[in-house]
Amino acid sequence: MAMLRLLLLGGTGRLGSAVLREAGTWASLAVRAPTRDEADLARLTADGARALVDPELIDVVLNCAAAAHVDRCETQRDEAHAVNAVAPGLLAEACARVGLPFLHISTDYVFGGGAGPYAEDAAPCPVQHYGVTKAEGERRVLAAGGRGTIARVSWLFGPGATPFADWVLGQVDRAEAAVFAEQQSRPTWIPGLASWLLDVCSVLEHGSFAPRILHPAGGPHASRAEWARAILDARGHRDVPVVSQSSAPPAPRPSDSRLDSTKTDDWVLATFADPFGTSPLPHIPDWRDHV
Repeated sequence: MAMLRLLLLGGTGRLGSAVLREAGTWASLAVRAPTRDEADLARLTADGARALVDPELIDVVLNCAAAAHVDRCETQRDEAHAVNAVAPGLLAEACARVGLPFLHISTDYVFGGGAGPYAEDAAPCPVQHYGVTKAEGERRVLAAGGRGTIARVSWLFGPGATPFADWVLGQVDRAEAAVFAEQQSRPTWIPGLASWLLDVCSVLEHGSFAPRILHPAGGPHASRAEWARAILDARGHRDVPVVSQSSAPPAPRPSDSRLDSTKTDDWVLATFADPFGTSPLPHIPDWRDHV
């Protein structure tokens, strides 16, 4: 089996780290994951992007890098715009120039100004600067043409990345857990998503068709209250009630950013189904099994 040569950007982040761990289980995958000193996306230029995207050394590019601290993006707007909007566009253009597939990670926070669930072709409607910059990054990736694909992900959690669970469990001693109870999206277990993304990279490298926008998801939509309830119940805190948090964060959060994955699921089934109608592409596990 030919070696798949992957350029991974954002390899130290929550999702990128999981991709690197999963990549270590692949016998036919070589990953190059440059450090920030080697590839600072906040200062990326067109020439820098072209230097990174060398078709003699790599077969596909996976961009997990992002300025993802939602509140910090409100005050560090220039950096958020550079990393989330400018850099993805430059990378997509560099990949299109040499014919390489480019898989870019975006977010459900490109939505929120309307009512979900949002299909893959729904128009972005962000409600904070983080979402604005990510939506602009999507626009630039699509405008670059070539073989660019966007995967929107939501409410990531997993080993080493449990900020919401930590928040909920840290309130157990107060006899109740306060969350933004009505906020709705789709929790996603990071290890399963990382495996899925690597399989998609392999599909893209082999030249197979993929939709321009994907909504990978495992399990149903949920509110923050439902997610918090599942976390507490899984750890034996069934007597701790979940209540609505009154204080608002600096940056607005979307009340509804649920992703509809119908078109993505249809593509997976149509592309990977065997003659018996089952899909060999690993599904993303149901989030409720991993809280």
